[in-house]
Amino acid sequence: MSDVLKFGSAILGNRLIIYDNRVEIITGFWPFRRKRVIPFNNIASVETPRFLNVVVIHTNDGKRHKYSVGNAKKIQQAIVERM
Repeated sequence: MSDVLKFGSAILGNRLIIYDNRVEIITGFWPFRRKRVIPFNNIASVETPRFLNVVVIHTNDGKRHKYSVGNAKKIQQAIVERM
């Protein structure tokens, strides 16, 4: 595994991990943990609204995945660089 970027905090229950070929969004705590995996070939675009600290990932099938955590611009740049 080469370079893995992690954003968020596992203690607070929100985490975003960027691998070389996919993005993982993990929300919730142990018994109710939810994990969404989005491969890079399914990502159509990534945007950050101007006044909100939110990353919005648009997929090829028309769905939107929102992730709210600090460093929204860094997350967007990391995803775009790896695509």
